[in-house]
Amino acid sequence: MTHLLRIAALTACLTLFMVLPFLPGEYDSLAVPLSMTAQLFGIVGLLLVPWGVAWMVYEYVSQSRRKRRVFATVGLITSSMVWLVVSFGVIVESAALGIASLVFGACLMRWLWPQARAMSSESMQGRAGRVSLLPLYLIVVPAAVAIIRVAIADPAAEFSRSRAIRNAAGLIADIEQHRVANGQYPRSLVSVHPDYLPGVVGIGEYRYEPSGDAYNVLFQQMSLRIGTREMVMYNPRGEQVLSSHAADVLRLSAEQLALDRTRGHYAVHHASQANWKFFWFD
Repeated sequence: MTHLLRIAALTACLTLFMVLPFLPGEYDSLAVPLSMTAQLFGIVGLLLVPWGVAWMVYEYVSQSRRKRRVFATVGLITSSMVWLVVSFGVIVESAALGIASLVFGACLMRWLWPQARAMSSESMQGRAGRVSLLPLYLIVVPAAVAIIRVAIADPAAEFSRSRAIRNAAGLIADIEQHRVANGQYPRSLVSVHPDYLPGVVGIGEYRYEPSGDAYNVLFQQMSLRIGTREMVMYNPRGEQVLSSHAADVLRLSAEQLALDRTRGHYAVHHASQANWKFFWFD
């Protein structure tokens, strides 16, 4: 029962990290790197599942526990390699968090290594006949995190996207009021304090830009689709245009920019709210 509770707690913790950027609250710059850590573990950690299954089969089929130490040692080495890949992946988003992840993994492996080496029938006389539940960690945790990521990818993104869009209503209303009062839309909203906040942990702020006779309000949120960046944009006329690189806007002609293939996004979707669209960039 203790092992099952630990597995459930570890899975719940990783799930919380994964969905953190989509939850209501103040912006936290660590939310996205933490989510990336959990996501990468759920993907790369699937490499642990076959070994965990083999170890579990051995525990139930074999009458001897002499090879238990081999399974434990190889499982620990494989887990170390998985954590190394995850940590280097996190460094891309946050160097500090990635390095902290490497240090934590090294300390954990140093603590677990003597226990793995001690796993033999001779050194575990009182437990030699028991079935070890340790391979369940290698099977259940990464598999559960991977399945949860796929299951919640679209609902989580829709929840945070809709919340940020609703919270932009005050900003859009004030922009329109500015036009009524001054005869034109504001040229810029660059300031020390943004004042209008999305209210989502993983979304920092709204961006505003004039666009022809109208304007755009946009924000970026992370995606549980690995390798995808999501940009969400409002235009009162529904004429959203967005490019991947600022250099393209400066260097390409209007005709070239009109081609979707030059803009970098691979999909455009209409949001559930009027005049909002979201773009997926790879």
